[in-house]
Amino acid sequence: MIRISTLASSSKGNSAVISTGNTHLLIDTGISALRIRKGLDECGLNIKQIDGIFYTHEHSDHLCGLGVLAKKDVLNIYCSRYLARDLRAIAPTAKLNYIEPGSTIEVGDITVTPIAVSHDAADPLGYLFQHKESKLGYITDTGRITRGMNNLLSGVNALYLESNYDPRMLQESGRPYDIIERISGDWGHLSNEQAAEVVTKVAHENLRHIILGHISPECNTPELALKSMQTTVQELGLATQVCVAPQGNRLNWVEI
Repeated sequence: MIRISTLASSSKGNSAVISTGNTHLLIDTGISALRIRKGLDECGLNIKQIDGIFYTHEHSDHLCGLGVLAKKDVLNIYCSRYLARDLRAIAPTAKLNYIEPGSTIEVGDITVTPIAVSHDAADPLGYLFQHKESKLGYITDTGRITRGMNNLLSGVNALYLESNYDPRMLQESGRPYDIIERISGDWGHLSNEQAAEVVTKVAHENLRHIILGHISPECNTPELALKSMQTTVQELGLATQVCVAPQGNRLNWVEI
């Protein structure tokens, strides 16, 4: 069994935990070190039990807690070679492991495959996590989904997927035009409709869970994102459970 719990998920901060019971991984540290430690405690874990921290990219809502975390503990970090240059300055005592899209690595009893995504960052990544027969896809901060991404996600039993914005709310948000263009462009984020399109392409009868994340507090609502995805799942005739990762607190374990 593999399971996931998000500690926070929104445009203001992101972090998640993946666990098999034997191996424990952290994805991103985009909230304060205090909140990460509190969230881990609620998961029955502590930072010393984390076998690896996997980073998606360098934006502060995915990274900001690292510096304080690294002051007390030696961390085992997995990231792209370009991102490592930034992380070395933030966490000089950490062990940095370079990973490349499409390569496969083993951390404890979890097999991890990095996935190239489309975002305005240095080598941004999504991930495929596998433990025995259970597969979990983790995709956040991408403006589009490529055929290669769909191929890697096609067999997952659970999918964490960003559903960042509602197009109408984004257009009416009062944000500058260039920001709206960035968010809705190929190097930005997925809308509710785009997230639904991803599921339509990768759906199969053993897709048991969808967790919607990285929802914008200003340009979306959990209710809109949930309704859009639930409608898609119903149209596909799936028994998939859909939930929304809370923006400011922990999502209870989702077991896969």
